[in-house]
Amino acid sequence: MFSILALATHILANVTEAVRQIRIAGDLMLGGVFPVHTKSQNPDEPCGEIAETRGVHRVEAMLYALDQINAQKDFLRGYKLGALILDSCSSPAYALNQSLEFVRDMIGSSEASDYVCSDGSDPYPKSPSKKKNVVAVVGASYSSVTVQVANLLRLFRIVQVSPASTNADLSDKNRFEYFARTVPSDDYQAMAMVEIAIRFKWTYVSLVYSADEYGELGADAFKKEARKKGICIAIEERIQNKKESFEESIDNLVKKMQPDKKVGARVVVLFVGTEYVPELLKHTAERMKLSAGYKKKKIIWLASESWDRNNEKYMIGQNKLAAQGALVLMLASQKVPSFDEYLLSLRPGTEKFERNKWLRELWRSKYKCDFDLPPESTENRCEDARQTSDNFHSDDKVQFVIDAVYAIAHALQAMKTAVCPDDVIESSWISRYSKKPDICHAMQNIDGEEFYQKYLLKVRFQGKLSCFSFLFLFSSFFYIVGKNFRFSPQGDGPASYTILTYKPKSLDKKRRVLDGYQSDGSDYVEIGHWSENNLTVDEEELWWTGIEQMPLSVCSLECRTGYRKQMIKDEQCCWACSKCEDYEYLVNETYCAACELGWLVFHNFFLEIFSLNNLGSNLTLFIYCLFFLTVKKVNRRFCLTDIAGGKEKKPLNSKNDVAEPSQTGTYSIR
Repeated sequence: MFSILALATHILANVTEAVRQIRIAGDLMLGGVFPVHTKSQNPDEPCGEIAETRGVHRVEAMLYALDQINAQKDFLRGYKLGALILDSCSSPAYALNQSLEFVRDMIGSSEASDYVCSDGSDPYPKSPSKKKNVVAVVGASYSSVTVQVANLLRLFRIVQVSPASTNADLSDKNRFEYFARTVPSDDYQAMAMVEIAIRFKWTYVSLVYSADEYGELGADAFKKEARKKGICIAIEERIQNKKESFEESIDNLVKKMQPDKKVGARVVVLFVGTEYVPELLKHTAERMKLSAGYKKKKIIWLASESWDRNNEKYMIGQNKLAAQGALVLMLASQKVPSFDEYLLSLRPGTEKFERNKWLRELWRSKYKCDFDLPPESTENRCEDARQTSDNFHSDDKVQFVIDAVYAIAHALQAMKTAVCPDDVIESSWISRYSKKPDICHAMQNIDGEEFYQKYLLKVRFQGKLSCFSFLFLFSSFFYIVGKNFRFSPQGDGPASYTILTYKPKSLDKKRRVLDGYQSDGSDYVEIGHWSENNLTVDEEELWWTGIEQMPLSVCSLECRTGYRKQMIKDEQCCWACSKCEDYEYLVNETYCAACELGWLVFHNFFLEIFSLNNLGSNLTLFIYCLFFLTVKKVNRRFCLTDIAGGKEKKPLNSKNDVAEPSQTGTYSIR
């Protein structure tokens, strides 16, 4: 009987309703929207599998930043920041529905159980509880999700700060007047990708983008910038998350690459959501029949920052072969060592672990274990599972999540100082958790427009890098990332990118030091940076899937000497080479002109030849120069009479004789 009861308890403990939000108590509430789960492929289920780095790590980054802010004695003194964090499940529609929770928090609960009616009169609250507004929201991540959430929040003047969305339209203040982000617009990313193509002389490329806001706007930005720089798009492929779409797109890309020719659009620019990449790589490997030791021409991906280097699905099976040599942009960020230490220290049963209910789901999925097993069970116990630093990679956007939380906190501090000058705690021994006076009215009912324009956009971080989280206890405005931060007038973050290449460590023993840390054995190697039109590339780190020379991605090769380009209609980057006639020379790349009489073409240089009517004077000049040099070499003091002709001269008989002017000349060579 006891065993049956224990088993039933275990089943009930592990078969629980899916967690869709977590709430942390506080005086001022910050919202959060993160892709804790992937989008479900089942139309009857909104959420798919749990996402460790892009989901759980970002949730923990927000909670960690709140811990650090709340621990600072003199920063937002008297106030504790809380959180209401929601799961978007990587779906715009689901995220929009979830975000209604922020509005409910703002206007107060409408649950019938919160009210009672005495003698049939209008209901009133059982107990006077002051509503706690969500003062700002951190999120979302995917641009398509962020746009939907922003459209809702703007109706209620709730400020939103995204740590990941790069959609260029989000900079439009007429549409998104309360939106800011700690990352740059995709317009800058498109500039960086075009500059990379120019650096490697890739003038003919293909473009693949996903059928969503991120892909379409990113592709538009790239095409606009490419036209300015003379780069041609061989083919555009707009893909959806369907097998048929992938197969057709890959076939078209391979055809344009022209595997059996030296020319072709070998480089493929990629602006797709992260979930599309594994399927793209898989179909590419299958279509090209890639295998180890494959030496033929392959696609080189030039990918946007949505390429997730921490996603194991990218490198499963033949995907790794299709990815070799890829160039990947990543938002320039710094590691936060104190956060990594915090994340690795999380243990089941501790307060910080249990406050995030998604950690239990992650543990079950990652370690193939269960919680609360009966003592006699031989299954893996999640309580015994421990994270290690082996192959550990925190999410690349952790810094930007922390930036977003700190930006809101600094704006709240500035507002508190301005609108609540009397809201101070006199005794230095009173902590933020002690009983204290109520927060001032202005901070309870924050106007989003004023908060955004007057305080948030003016935030500046003077960062200091900290390796130990306890240092926060001794500094009021101590920042944990170590990078200075400010918003642009449009509310965007600084534009700076790191360029990586996928270079399997089995083929390369050299490893670069990244951001001050020894390389962790990742297959991605840093090769350069881009910041505000300034591109630097370490070409020694490049690796082009076994070939030595720089790969070509052009429509046509440059014409040989003496050939002109015969442009193909409607193709700026494509031409045929046509030989100039023997009597013609190249005026420019596309035009041959006939030589004038007396000129001869020689290897694209033209020289004047002696015409008959000038033959005498030309020969005289030549002989004069030759004789002049010969005489000078024989004797340093010698008189030379011009042999060009002239009347006879009288000899000079004495010192007083003066030579008469004549057509000829006598010169002394010294």
